[in-house]
Amino acid sequence: MENIRFFGKTFRTTLLFILLAELLSFFIYWFKIITDLNSVFFIITVLLIFIISLLDLKYGIYAALVELFIGSKGYLLALTIGNFSISIRIGIFCVVMLAWLILTLRKGLSKNIVQTIREHKELFWLALICIWGLVFALIRQNTASDIFLDFNAWIYFLYFLPFITVLTKNKHLSEILQIFTAAITAIAIKSCFFLFVFSHKLGVMHDFYKWGRDTGWGEFTLIKGGFYRIFSQGQIFVLIGFFIVIGYLFFKRKFDYRTPTNQYLAITLFLLLTTTILSLSRSFWLSLILSFILLLILALWKYKLGWKAIALMFMRLGFLTLLSYALIVAIMNFPISRGQGVSNSGSMITQRLMLTGDAISSRWSQLPELSKAIIAHPIVGSGWGATVTYQSQDPRILTLENPQGWYTTYAFEWGYIDIVLKIGLIGLAIYLILIWSIFRKYWELWKKNTDRYSRALFVGLNLGLFSLLIVHGFSPYLNHPLGIGYILILLVILNIYSNVEPTKA
Repeated sequence: MENIRFFGKTFRTTLLFILLAELLSFFIYWFKIITDLNSVFFIITVLLIFIISLLDLKYGIYAALVELFIGSKGYLLALTIGNFSISIRIGIFCVVMLAWLILTLRKGLSKNIVQTIREHKELFWLALICIWGLVFALIRQNTASDIFLDFNAWIYFLYFLPFITVLTKNKHLSEILQIFTAAITAIAIKSCFFLFVFSHKLGVMHDFYKWGRDTGWGEFTLIKGGFYRIFSQGQIFVLIGFFIVIGYLFFKRKFDYRTPTNQYLAITLFLLLTTTILSLSRSFWLSLILSFILLLILALWKYKLGWKAIALMFMRLGFLTLLSYALIVAIMNFPISRGQGVSNSGSMITQRLMLTGDAISSRWSQLPELSKAIIAHPIVGSGWGATVTYQSQDPRILTLENPQGWYTTYAFEWGYIDIVLKIGLIGLAIYLILIWSIFRKYWELWKKNTDRYSRALFVGLNLGLFSLLIVHGFSPYLNHPLGIGYILILLVILNIYSNVEPTKA
């Protein structure tokens, strides 16, 4: 397909808007010492996106995608009403869905919507089990606030309706890819910049720490040896993007360094790998290894590639890994800081791998109590907002007031177990059937379409989904807008390809 483009006008425009959004978010945080402008700019932003969506719903959807990619938990802007805070993600969702509803009623698209729902039975059944989880939660009298906070992420699936209504043409594929590439590039640059600020202990370090934590973008932890972990939930798109890009570059077979697009993609791959390393996320690293093994299996099994091509890829990736590590060291030591520098850089990865950590201990402490809770309703689940009490070693919980570290929560690190607890084995099975159907449909497209660029994209998208599935086992994403958003994008791209004839090389 000729519209597979990762770079172009949409990429540049998106990158500019992301920069402006980040600057606005930081300015609002910094200006809070004088007066809080968060709610004011929240209302202005939401109203602007609503107006834009009424004029052309596509741009409202693109605004939602950009926010999803860069917003992590969705609080770059927020509206505060008493003790309750509404994220910009919820604000954009409400106005985009309202604009879609107006468009549907005005143009009489209700029959098309019903037909679309019929064509995606897996989503319909998932919606039913999610509603059941809500009803059963109310029957069991789970805490109302826990029910809302637990269930609201699944409402993000409703975006499927405007997405599938508007994003149907070849040009939309190019625009989605460029928006995604711009966003993951911005995440990588932001991660590296935070590393620079923290490793050099700059004067703005406190402000950046507070801004990053208050907006829910990231977590910043001092690791042994003076190294800082720069982690953001939104970096999941960096990991997914890594496999989309490497899958596309490797499986389209012809790689010419003189081509600008290939050069830009190689630089992007370099930044993505760097960010994945500095995230110091063991679940990301495990997913990186297992997804790469899958890539090798596909290369040998489906593409019948020789060992020479695979060895060359290993050499290139090895070189890229060394460059990524060198960039991290360079960021931490340029200009020469007063703190610890290169002398300890070689132990960064080792320290993270060997570090037992309170997070690991707390994660394993959840398992026995989660198992007991699941036994109560293993088939249908205990409903949204179901809580479990366990002992945590997290210093934020293990305090003088709570010396034994008992902690009650509805949110758990074990993603698949969390789903079973809330909507049971039936709910998990339906969700996995939906995901399997996506894999299957992409492979069917791979067989029908002989265009090597489209086929390479299909492989990259599937590798990205596989990496998401691995991470979800240890960090919840499939029950979060971040993971749900990627599934929706995959469904949209499937729909775009279903509207065009397969092309030939």
